[in-house]
Amino acid sequence: MRRFILNSSLLLGLLCNYQPAAAQKAAALKPPISFGDVSAADFGPNPTPVAADSAAEAEVLCDYGQSRIVGATEKFQVVFDRTTRIHILRKAGYDWATVRVPLYVDDDQREKLSNLKGFTYNMVGGKVEKTKLDPSSGVFSEKIDKNHVLYSFTLPNVKEGSVVEFTYTITSDFLFNLQDWQFQHRIPTRWSEYRVALPAFFRYKEITHGYLPFAAQDQTWVPYSTGYHQNQQTGYGSVNTGPTQTTSISTQALAQRWVLQNAPAFREEPFMAAAQDYMRSVHFELAGSDFTGHDFRDLSHTWEKIGVALLADERFGAVLNQNSPLTTEAKALRTRLPDARARAEAVLRLVQQHVKYNGQERLYTSQPTRKTYEQHQGNSADVNLLLLQTLRAADLTANPVLLSTRSHGRIVTDMPLLSQFNYTIAHVVLPDGELLLDATEPLLPMEMLPERCLNEQGRLLTTTGAWVPLTSKRNYLEYTKADFKLDDTGTLRGTMRQGYSGYAGLAARQQVFSQGESSYKTQLGRRWTDWQLTTPPTLLELEDPSKAFAVDVAMTLPGPETPANTLYLPLMQAVGLNNNPFRHADRFFPVDFSTTRELTQVVSLALPARYTVQEKPADLQLALPGNAGKFLYHVAQPTPDRLEITSRLQLTKTSYSPAEYAALREFYSRAIAKHAEMLVLQRQ
Repeated sequence: MRRFILNSSLLLGLLCNYQPAAAQKAAALKPPISFGDVSAADFGPNPTPVAADSAAEAEVLCDYGQSRIVGATEKFQVVFDRTTRIHILRKAGYDWATVRVPLYVDDDQREKLSNLKGFTYNMVGGKVEKTKLDPSSGVFSEKIDKNHVLYSFTLPNVKEGSVVEFTYTITSDFLFNLQDWQFQHRIPTRWSEYRVALPAFFRYKEITHGYLPFAAQDQTWVPYSTGYHQNQQTGYGSVNTGPTQTTSISTQALAQRWVLQNAPAFREEPFMAAAQDYMRSVHFELAGSDFTGHDFRDLSHTWEKIGVALLADERFGAVLNQNSPLTTEAKALRTRLPDARARAEAVLRLVQQHVKYNGQERLYTSQPTRKTYEQHQGNSADVNLLLLQTLRAADLTANPVLLSTRSHGRIVTDMPLLSQFNYTIAHVVLPDGELLLDATEPLLPMEMLPERCLNEQGRLLTTTGAWVPLTSKRNYLEYTKADFKLDDTGTLRGTMRQGYSGYAGLAARQQVFSQGESSYKTQLGRRWTDWQLTTPPTLLELEDPSKAFAVDVAMTLPGPETPANTLYLPLMQAVGLNNNPFRHADRFFPVDFSTTRELTQVVSLALPARYTVQEKPADLQLALPGNAGKFLYHVAQPTPDRLEITSRLQLTKTSYSPAEYAALREFYSRAIAKHAEMLVLQRQ
């Protein structure tokens, strides 16, 4: 939090000397919505393209916000106004009648919510009837953390077809907290507009996210005036409790406006990281101030400043200066394991034996590490700062790395903000290189980070600080080897081994432990509707994360009820790809796999003497542009009584741009189509 106090000489410079070069007058634009002006047209069918989304549970008719900076007593304030109108289409959309407003607090100061009004409108007998929100009884507050309080309210009398509308004002002393704006939502939006008016003596950095084009995006200089109030000073420097002195400040302001029109509902897609990275939005950071026109005061954060402050924080850096509860065990490792890499792995397993991760992604510890040790569980910071303490106790050079998990969003490196981080891992310097460690996931080998951490780059907190890549040398690997034998009746019998390595091994192990072995085995039986599992599946190497996890399955596909001269066998369809994860024809954001991928299936079929191959699928080779992926399908018949089919799909990139999406989708479609081709056998 920063306060900005103007003295009389500074005001004089502001009023007389400031001459923005680009100043020009702009006509005021009428707001796109007027609170309370709801008509029957708001209930009718939407003639815009947004109406094509027939499955929508609700739609935003208009969402309008504006932020401005005004003078106050001995400071400036940000005033944010919002008015929103939403049409509730189905019962599933009732949650959109509940509004949540986060407010920032710091010590004894907090943002203030005011001017809250709301109505629910319903069509009754051809007329619009409205029900009023009672702010005195319908507004609730909840403390989220030390810096945030969440206010929420629900509009009353909501039904299918209701239109809900609300408006409110937030007044903030925190100039660094200029309101961000999200234009796109998980329901369609007819109109979303945001305006800001920033006086020339404050400068903000601006970053936009998303891919949909704005219907309007403009900026211009406009006249600006506000009153600034000063307390009277006595001759001894104390403040007079009498009336304040008010000074009128007139200059120019940069007026900016963004409009998104007829935006479809944001569509969740497979292989995407944080949705907020792809929804249209605009964000701000205070860069500095200049009250004279020639003396810019840089008020923006730097990554170095953030690092220094965090290392001094009692719930972060100060924790690293305390002794680990596992210090005795860590010191014993110094002599027992002189090799630094082996010692680091021993420390990692030691921490994992004593403390479990509770699933909460946090940057700060929730309790002293001694308490985490005694309770045997904690959030990600509790676990990994304990890991850092213990690594240092084992005489290893270890420092924290800040990162943003995939669900939290990508780091914007040219906007230094601590709020971009939500997670910490350990960086260890070894004689032969470096190592990144995370103690929250015991199902992973030491050299692998949890997939949630593979989010481009993290910030290493040392005396100088540096960015480190958050990538993995291990890929996502699935391997299937099936051996089948066809008998004279046309029945297929055999065994299949499904192997999972790298991040596929982690995903499979997590599925087993979350469901339980019995449920997991039952689910395997449902995967093949026509086949029968003749014996319970066997799980191999489930506990050892350094080895590939495998499942052995004995399978039978009964032959036809009556003898048939021709058999059609769906061998690869049973063991390979059979669904395209990319269902939609278009995609406006990248496909993010987090790791490279490889899917391999090998099927061997033994034929009885009475059957011969009449038709077999042709070989196929596919390649994505730029060698970004390969698909190989090959059928071999080394002897008359044996057939072998090999399929291998490889993706050599972790991320594919929207421009590459069509080719990737077609690549999968053709591979799946090839797997669906039947092997045709003729009975002699």
